[in-house]
Amino acid sequence: MPELRPLLLASSLLVMSCRSEPAELPPSAPAPHPVATEEALPKPEEIVYIYDASGALIPSDDFVVGVRLPRGLKLFREEGGLHVYRIRAPIGKVLSYFGPMLVTGKVERQGKGAVYRTASVRGAEVSPTKVDVSILDIGNGLTRVSITELPPPPAYPPPKTETLQRARRDFKRLD
Repeated sequence: MPELRPLLLASSLLVMSCRSEPAELPPSAPAPHPVATEEALPKPEEIVYIYDASGALIPSDDFVVGVRLPRGLKLFREEGGLHVYRIRAPIGKVLSYFGPMLVTGKVERQGKGAVYRTASVRGAEVSPTKVDVSILDIGNGLTRVSITELPPPPAYPPPKTETLQRARRDFKRLD
């Protein structure tokens, strides 16, 4: 019988510790994580899709200097004619969105990105504002889009003789 005494003691402690109510947590213990309710989940109309069925970026209703921005582009900095945005999207998809929209003969590759110099926006009005657009990979799935508004050309260009004099002066400096 003395061998049964520890076994009876252990089983009675086990029975006493089993309750139908949850035990109170001590104040120092971390609170359990709340269960997600239907109110906490985003509603279908609040979800903003940035890709279409084929995986291309979807245009938004926002324009900057005549350039239609894609959905998901977040303003990072803006001063004067410079507008800098970031988007969490692969750089290839961002280049595929902006590339066909910009008309220029001056495209510079920079790493995985590109800079479109003195570009016009396809489909813009007759005399569109020229822009420089740079699309660069900044890592961690982020892409930086910078749109710089360029000043319009002068209403009256300088005379041909003045232009030639400036060119000769600049060529002399190169020697």
